[in-house]
Amino acid sequence: MTWIVRAICLVLAVYLLAYVRSGTEIYMHAAESAAALALIYIALGGTAFRVWALYIGGFILFAQLRGYADEIGTPVQYEYAVFLEKAVFLGQIPSIWLQDRLYTFAHLGPLEFYTMAVYLSYFFLPHILAIALWRWDRPRFRTYVFAFMATMYIGLLTSALLPTAPPWLAGQEGNIPHVFQVVPDIAGEVTPGTYDNAYEVAGANPVAAMPSLHSAVPFLMAIALWKYRWLRPLGAAYAVSMVFSVVYLGEHYAVDGFAGWGVAGASWVGVTKYLKRRESSRMVNATVPADRPRVTETGPQVTAGDAAVNNGLSVPVACNDIEDPTILAIETHVRTGTSEGGGTLKRPQPKTQPTGQQTSEN
Repeated sequence: MTWIVRAICLVLAVYLLAYVRSGTEIYMHAAESAAALALIYIALGGTAFRVWALYIGGFILFAQLRGYADEIGTPVQYEYAVFLEKAVFLGQIPSIWLQDRLYTFAHLGPLEFYTMAVYLSYFFLPHILAIALWRWDRPRFRTYVFAFMATMYIGLLTSALLPTAPPWLAGQEGNIPHVFQVVPDIAGEVTPGTYDNAYEVAGANPVAAMPSLHSAVPFLMAIALWKYRWLRPLGAAYAVSMVFSVVYLGEHYAVDGFAGWGVAGASWVGVTKYLKRRESSRMVNATVPADRPRVTETGPQVTAGDAAVNNGLSVPVACNDIEDPTILAIETHVRTGTSEGGGTLKRPQPKTQPTGQQTSEN
């Protein structure tokens, strides 16, 4: 199979992963997911099927639940985000400050084009990075996928329990001065109805401002790319550009973006520690014979043979880490119940007092 066919399959798979966030029915999600898996199978081979099934399944569940997050009935919050924004930026709201100085209504200039391109890249680039890491750095891919899922689900849970209005919605409700929602302003002027259709396809939640997953995921990507020195500037620039873009476009407060960075960073650290601990436990157990106590996250386990030798004692007789031949020989005799001369080892029996005789203390 030529690389062109593989590339086309990967492009189509990424497109389906972006489209799966739409508000369509669950059976459509299942069909889109099956098609994406089939395309990845063709492009990357059978070894990718299992891990990508987990990745796509987790992402589909997120997309399905996201549509219900704003229907729980929790009151939408406006005030606390405005308070935090003004506290951090000395009374200013960056979205208003930037738009007052840089934005002309419905004008598509270089800044608007750049920020909109960065904003929309969120729906595609995370999946492209996942494919690249799977192809060239499997351990990094595993960490990235687990951290990606943790970030998305933490954001989903937060938006369900604490739905927060973005700047443009707060401006419409009169909580702050008017904030333009730049993307629909420009899209509506170019092709009316385009933004509404794209909004439906993206399955966006209008009150999921805190934390900003738009900011969290690029920051997570920057962490994943930090390992590669030549990609560090690119990853950092992308993460900063996304925060600037969502603030300028009126989609998020700056504090939403910083909160997203915190969620992504915490997810990466937590996943990294968990995977290291699990790998360390696996490597230790791989070097221990089958009849020896094995190490788990809760401590060493006593084997059945050790329990029999101990006769109920809590401390095993086995000396697993001692290579002294004398001690190992004693351990062998204790386990087998034989002595060097071939006789049977017997446990010393406690002395008993003759009937009717009492002991006295001096």
